[in-house]
Amino acid sequence: MRWTAPPTRREVSLAIFSVTVFALAYNIDTSVRLVGLSRQNALLGRLGLGGAAAVGPDGRRPEGARDALERLIYGDWAWDAGQIAGDGGERSQAKGVGRHGAMWVGKRDVGPLRGKTLGQMTVNQAFWRWGDDVPRAKIVKHVPGYTVVDNIILFNGSMVIVTDEPEKFPPMSHMVLSTDLNQWAMVSPQEAPDYIGAFGGRISGVTWMAADSSAHNATLLALWRTYSALDPEIGSSGETKLAPPHRLIYPYYGFFTDKNPEHADVTTRRQRVANGIHPELVKAAFPYLTIQYYPDWEDYHRMEVPFVIERLVVADRSAATYGVQGHEPVYSAPFKMQGLSEHWWEPVRRALASYFDAYGEKAPKNVVTYVHRQSHTHGLRLSGADHTALVGALHKMGSDYGYEVHVVSNIDEETTWTKRLRAIARSTVMLGVHDSDLLDSAYMQRSRHTTLMEFFPPQRFAHDQEIVARSLGMRYIAWWNDRQFSGDLPPVSRPNDNEGVPIDVDAIIEAVREALRH
Repeated sequence: MRWTAPPTRREVSLAIFSVTVFALAYNIDTSVRLVGLSRQNALLGRLGLGGAAAVGPDGRRPEGARDALERLIYGDWAWDAGQIAGDGGERSQAKGVGRHGAMWVGKRDVGPLRGKTLGQMTVNQAFWRWGDDVPRAKIVKHVPGYTVVDNIILFNGSMVIVTDEPEKFPPMSHMVLSTDLNQWAMVSPQEAPDYIGAFGGRISGVTWMAADSSAHNATLLALWRTYSALDPEIGSSGETKLAPPHRLIYPYYGFFTDKNPEHADVTTRRQRVANGIHPELVKAAFPYLTIQYYPDWEDYHRMEVPFVIERLVVADRSAATYGVQGHEPVYSAPFKMQGLSEHWWEPVRRALASYFDAYGEKAPKNVVTYVHRQSHTHGLRLSGADHTALVGALHKMGSDYGYEVHVVSNIDEETTWTKRLRAIARSTVMLGVHDSDLLDSAYMQRSRHTTLMEFFPPQRFAHDQEIVARSLGMRYIAWWNDRQFSGDLPPVSRPNDNEGVPIDVDAIIEAVREALRH
């Protein structure tokens, strides 16, 4: 048969069979590579001897089936269910970090968005119709000058306590100093309907009130200390069942201290009142807290209906004098309360530490901060020579031993609040001349090394910062020049503003090193 002769039926069958086998083999190989299946598993599956592996839950091929092109397009990131692919660093970003200074928190770090808290209500529950059954007030916690009371009624220039058990309440003078701007009264349930009416508004949740006519840096600490008594099981990581305070009222303060300008717009800079709490601190540690001043207070009293404050925590230093001895700071009563958690301050401290990204594993070790007041024209301060020597010695110590050292002023114009509190929140040891600004030591890290050192003129001492430091479990050292006191403190003898504060720099540096080794 010639080679040009037409193929036989057998030859045609062989050719068709060969092309079919090739096509099937080629397409199977291509399909296996396209969908990411194992060639071995695919073949076994075709033969009924095994199952084919599916595409992974992240949309990628199984590890053994990935090629260079897929790794080039996707990368080799880890992937966890419920998370964006990456190395984990993209799930949370601290404030001020990154190109745009953006901030976000991963879902797992946030936790439940809402829990059962005091004051949950809907818009249609804004008013309360009680008829003749006027809400009764209840005393929840009290030491002189610091009181927690439920269902107190704000109406017509007065704070009204409705109760048929007046004997369960402390004397009014022990709760608050009643004045023209903030009068307090107690009425019976029988008198209340005629005095108050049959309905009123609700001020839900927790309200704080600083009923003092002058500011003090301890107000925030004392308010939280009083409120934290309601949860004796606050944990070491700051977990608490306490609802956040919703508002802080200053009934004696206006928002500004300067005269109203005749022609001003919203951008005109004005002098805000000093209320004892830095405005940036409120926004960082208490972002849910609204501050209200006398104009807001006046608005409530001008209304024609009463308002029931669901829970009020009130601080009044004038009333607090009934609960302290002469040598104690006037705000010390709540710090002497028994039965509180040793971690009572942790919810607030950790909130600020989180703001500065200085908590947990991110918290640095061995950080020292010296808070000075050298630019003040009044009050205690070091001599220029001692201040310069201390600053130089601290920096040398930091360089020699690898400590992180910060020197900050307590004046915002010299050291911003952010820079100062970031340093303190990172700190293990804080030192400075006797002054209420040292109360910021409450925001230091918590460890067995945490120490506050306070410099006094010789033969002078006050418990103002010590009583707070002890309540927080930190070590406290008072200095008279080269002499230090920790366990046995000297008798109280308050310093005068014009006294000198000599220090022994070498002794202080050695004590700082000892505190960090302790």
